[in-house]
Amino acid sequence: MTTEILFGINTAEEVLRAGRRRVLRLAVLRGEGGPRIKALAGLARSRGVAVEFCDQRVLAKLAAGGNHQGVVIEAEPLKKLSLEEALALESDPKKTVWAGLDGITDPMNLGAIIRSAACFGVSTVVLPERRSAGLTPAAQKTASGAAERVNVVEVVNLNQTILRLKEKGFWVYGLDMGGKPLSRVDFALPAFIVIGSEGEGLHQKTGEHCDELVSIPQKGGVESLNASNAAAVAFYELSKKL
Repeated sequence: MTTEILFGINTAEEVLRAGRRRVLRLAVLRGEGGPRIKALAGLARSRGVAVEFCDQRVLAKLAAGGNHQGVVIEAEPLKKLSLEEALALESDPKKTVWAGLDGITDPMNLGAIIRSAACFGVSTVVLPERRSAGLTPAAQKTASGAAERVNVVEVVNLNQTILRLKEKGFWVYGLDMGGKPLSRVDFALPAFIVIGSEGEGLHQKTGEHCDELVSIPQKGGVESLNASNAAAVAFYELSKKL
């Protein structure tokens, strides 16, 4: 069975609570006895997960140098859904917001976007198979366990996916500096909002497939927001429709 090593207290808590994947073991720094660690160990045992107490050297090796916060968990990889599987889970189109990532290559940005998606009611995040960051342990650590709370779909072609979602009644919006100011956009649901890459933004063809391009007006002379920050602002605006 394929497994992955994840780290961080929030990530471990969410993986155990969500119960979306099998967990093999929880490793905790020896000597850590705070209430949160005790509760985490108790939760693991209640799920039938072995709890091990290890020294710092062992944990650091398991986490491959990541900031483990005294907690490492070994689990099956998070299951990615097909597009049709994710669509079948949506019961109310008027309460549906999805996000698509067009060339996000930084795992930290990916994790932050997934975290914002979970916070603001975005139910599904669509990732291209190529030229995109994957759900690495570092991305999941940045997401602080939010990857357990959203559906993740991996697709071969983002533009073909946009066309399929349009067939299903989705309105497609692309974040672009030249678009209509966010506050003036009358978003329609179900909505699919596409966030472009950190450096180049949306690919031209992807932008052409969008029903409307939207921008985030900025002050203070900064050229543009980080992709994950821009996504959070857009998700918040869309959440007002939910």
